[in-house]
Amino acid sequence: QTRTLSTLSNLDMSFSDNSNQNDAYILPKVWKQPQDTSGSRFGAINRPTAGARFEQKLPIGKHALQLYSMGTPNGQKVTILLEELLERGIVEAEYDAWLIRIMDQEQFGSDFTAINPNSKIPALADYSNG
Repeated sequence: QTRTLSTLSNLDMSFSDNSNQNDAYILPKVWKQPQDTSGSRFGAINRPTAGARFEQKLPIGKHALQLYSMGTPNGQKVTILLEELLERGIVEAEYDAWLIRIMDQEQFGSDFTAINPNSKIPALADYSNG
């Protein structure tokens, strides 16, 4: 099912009664990264596009599962799951873990975005044949 957005040409984007048409917000056809990041550490990192920003070769260990993550709350969730599976004797859950430094923008490399195009951690690659 496809949905289309209605045109915004009739939408008045002014926020006060005393503003004129020259002060109204004009919706751009293509969004561009603002120059002012307001001092946020992530302001310059986050963009409205997905995909690789540079070439990168991720390490691959000896196990079928390769975990690329960092010790953030979301980054730890897959590690906890895999450790619980291993504790229950599920040997197929053996994995190699690799650090992805999100503040160094390592999640935007070509190998990482091939696993997760949204550039979010954690990313889990399964190199098993089954």
